[in-house]
Amino acid sequence: MSYIESYKDQPYLLAPSIEDMIPEDHICFLVEALIDSLDYSGFDIKYSGAGHPAYHPRILLKVLVMGIIDRIRSSRKLARNAKENVVYLYLSEKLSPDFRTISDFRKDNLGLIKEVFKQTVVFGKREKLIDISHLSTDGTKIKANAANKRALTKEEVGVLLNFVNGELEEWANEDEREDKAYGDLRGSDQLPKRSKRVIREAARYYVKEAREKGHGYKEELENKLNEARQEIEVHGLDKVSVTDPQSRFMKNKKGHIELSYSPQITVDNKGFILANEVCQDANDVKQLVPQVIETEKNLGGIPEGTAWSFDAGYSEGGNIKFLMDKKIDGYIPDLSEHKGVVGYNKGQFTYEAGSDEYRCPQGKTVRFTEQYFDQKKQKTIRVYKGESCLSCEKQKECTRQKDGIRRLRVHPHETERNVMAAKMQTAGAKVLYKQRKQTVEPAFGDIKENKGVRAFLLRGIQGVRTEFNLACIARNVTKIWQYYKEKEMEFSMNVG
Repeated sequence: MSYIESYKDQPYLLAPSIEDMIPEDHICFLVEALIDSLDYSGFDIKYSGAGHPAYHPRILLKVLVMGIIDRIRSSRKLARNAKENVVYLYLSEKLSPDFRTISDFRKDNLGLIKEVFKQTVVFGKREKLIDISHLSTDGTKIKANAANKRALTKEEVGVLLNFVNGELEEWANEDEREDKAYGDLRGSDQLPKRSKRVIREAARYYVKEAREKGHGYKEELENKLNEARQEIEVHGLDKVSVTDPQSRFMKNKKGHIELSYSPQITVDNKGFILANEVCQDANDVKQLVPQVIETEKNLGGIPEGTAWSFDAGYSEGGNIKFLMDKKIDGYIPDLSEHKGVVGYNKGQFTYEAGSDEYRCPQGKTVRFTEQYFDQKKQKTIRVYKGESCLSCEKQKECTRQKDGIRRLRVHPHETERNVMAAKMQTAGAKVLYKQRKQTVEPAFGDIKENKGVRAFLLRGIQGVRTEFNLACIARNVTKIWQYYKEKEMEFSMNVG
């Protein structure tokens, strides 16, 4: 057996082009063509005049998008690749930006990155890659770049602010302090034992950081604590993270409660992402309207009667009425059915407007008793109470209330909810609704598993929105690339 002869020490007669070293059908050429097609006139004005020359935005955009496709998100790793990897050398046009330049650009240019995402949608529509016969919207939870143990109450934040303003520098300048001293911070004596422990650990951590970072750390920390206190006061939170005050405690699919954000996406019938957003709400109910509006804007309009599926988390009378007013063929399962609530569904009760009462499936009267304003849902709720429940033979099947009486809590737009509930019971609706599992859920799976976005790197709502837009761009670019690969068509010349 012989070995293939290598040419390790033989120099090139003519220096090779970097482009020639990349396969002709590599996805980087699609990334390049897409980003080169954008309008950068706003940046031309911004960077005109005196000063040190800046990297062109297209260079940094290409590196960032290619990084997500390759599951490389760290700015340091991207900077290293721009020096060592021929694909990144090609996309960075041999300029090799450093990690801080890449990081700052990503952090400060949400608007431009959103425009790149929109361009993928515009391109997909123009090239007839998008199938809007059935759209689907869903949300998920992605962990924030913050630890649960760094979450503090308003009182704990106040004590630590006093410590930072008055004693941090003094303690940082001392070589050692007894651990017990951290429990004697001014204002902590009136707090619960658990709070004293949290404050002691936080103070120890801040002193260590102050020693390492030196000048400027006190002001930085004070700003973080003030931002945390503001989030608590403005949004009425019990706790907030000092590391990322804009993150929120949410329960993930594994049942764990952790500091997170809630990304939302809308996809076409092939899993192509048409709109995306990141919010701070633990539930999805307020995200239906923004997703519909953003999708319409990105597509330039939606035909009347478009089928659109949402999961039960979006079930709310106002949302259903909004879809009806927009003439969208919506599909949303009732939340009570989704949770397996015991008893007759509310839609099985007949409303009699003249007497303002309901009739249950057994023909018994369910009469209005009270109404109240739900602060959490910001809605007026009307309560109807069964009159003959105690003597009804179906009582145990209908309710689990301790007093044995069935109550109906009626929200605004109850008629629209009943219409949707009846629609979702039809065979056609059940078949169509199942399609969302083949479109929107795989899109999230691709972003989390293939693109590696299981936790955000950036902090703050603007930062995570930028990160998620990059992930959605990478998803769409990959879909476009796969389409042209299957059709064996030239894609780089079709963008513009």
